[in-house]
Amino acid sequence: MSGNAVAKQTLTVAHFMPWSGMGGVEIATLRMVEATRRQFRHIAFCLPDADALRDAFKKMDIETVTYNLPEPSLRHADRYYKESKIVAAQLKQVGADVAHFQDVKAAYHNSLAAIIAHSRIVCHIRSANPHLDLRQRLCLWPVHQFIFVSKEARQSFAMLLPDSKTRVIYDAVEVPNTDAETHNNAVRHDLGVPDECVLVGMIARVAPVKDYFTLADAAAQVLALHPETRFLIVGDNSLEELNRNHYAEVVNRLNELGIVDRFIFTGHRTDVTRLIVAIDVCVLCTHREGFPLSILEAMAMGKPVVATAVGGIPEIITPGVTGYLHQHGNSQELADGLLRLIDNPKDARRMGTSARENVLKNFSRQRFADEIAETYLHVMHE
Repeated sequence: MSGNAVAKQTLTVAHFMPWSGMGGVEIATLRMVEATRRQFRHIAFCLPDADALRDAFKKMDIETVTYNLPEPSLRHADRYYKESKIVAAQLKQVGADVAHFQDVKAAYHNSLAAIIAHSRIVCHIRSANPHLDLRQRLCLWPVHQFIFVSKEARQSFAMLLPDSKTRVIYDAVEVPNTDAETHNNAVRHDLGVPDECVLVGMIARVAPVKDYFTLADAAAQVLALHPETRFLIVGDNSLEELNRNHYAEVVNRLNELGIVDRFIFTGHRTDVTRLIVAIDVCVLCTHREGFPLSILEAMAMGKPVVATAVGGIPEIITPGVTGYLHQHGNSQELADGLLRLIDNPKDARRMGTSARENVLKNFSRQRFADEIAETYLHVMHE
C-alpha cells in the first residue's frame, strides 16, 4: 500500500494498555491520542479493573475495549492461542489497522493476537530494558516498529534491532496559558503554604520505583538550613495498594527524620498544571525512568529542575543551564542542587527561563504528533 493511499483513509489504532493504574505510561498515551486524534481513529484496550484509565479515555470520547491479557506459554500453547484468538477477534471487530503496544509488557502478552488479526505492530519502549528472556524476545520479534522515548532506552535495549525498525521519539507537552500569580496565590492558600517560603514539588506517584527515601534524606539537609521550605508531592498514594503501602513507609521515614510536617501529599490530582504554577523548584528523585513528562511540564512552565541522572533524564536537563542532576541514591548531591537554587533565586529564574525555551524548541506537541503519524503511515506501507 502506498503512503498516499494510506493517507487518504482514516487508520484505526488500537492502544494496548498493560497496567490497571494511572502512571506515566497511561498519561503519555492519553496525550499521544489527544495530539493525533484528528488524523487517526483511536481505540483503547484496557484491563477489566482499569477504571480510572477507562474513564479518562471516555472523557476524551475515545472508545474503549475491555480485554484480558493472554499468558504466553509453550507448555500451555493451546490455552495461549485460544486467549490470543479472543483478543484478535476484538481487534478485528474494531477494525484495528495498527496495534500500538504502550509498553514491553503489552507486546509480550498481545503480539500473537495482533498477528492473528493481521494488524501492523508498533511497540513503545518507555524505559531501559537491558535484560529480556527468550520468551520475551520471541514475543517482541513480530514488532514492525519500535519507538524509544530516549536515546538511552534505545542503547540499553536487550535486542539487536536494525535501524529501520527503530525510532527515537521524544514525548512532548503542551501547557495551557494560566494566570501564574492568581494560581500561585490560590494554590498556596488551598494548601496552607506561606507565600514567602520556597515550595519544592515532585510530580510522581508514591511508589517504590520513585526514590522517596533519598528525597527525604535530602529534604532533611535542606530543612536544616531553610526550615521554612515546603515539599509538595503530587501523585497517587491511596488508589493503588502498592502505592498505599509505600506511602505508609515514606511517612514513617519522614516521621523518623522529624520533617513530616514540611511535606504535603495531595494524592492523585487532575489539576497538576495548576499545582505546578505554585512551585518554585521541580524535583524528580527516582530509581529508574524513561522520559518523564512531569519534568517537561514543569520546564515548560519555567521551573528549574533537580533530578536523578537515570534513563532519559540527562537528555532533558543541561546541568547549570536548566537545572541540576544528581547521581542515583545520592541525597547529598540532591540537597546541594536544591540549595543552589534556593540560595540563588536569580539563577533559579534564569534556569527556569532556559528550561521553558528548551521545551518550546525541542519538545513541541506538533513535532511529536508529526513523528507519531509518520510512524503509523510507515508501518502500513513498508
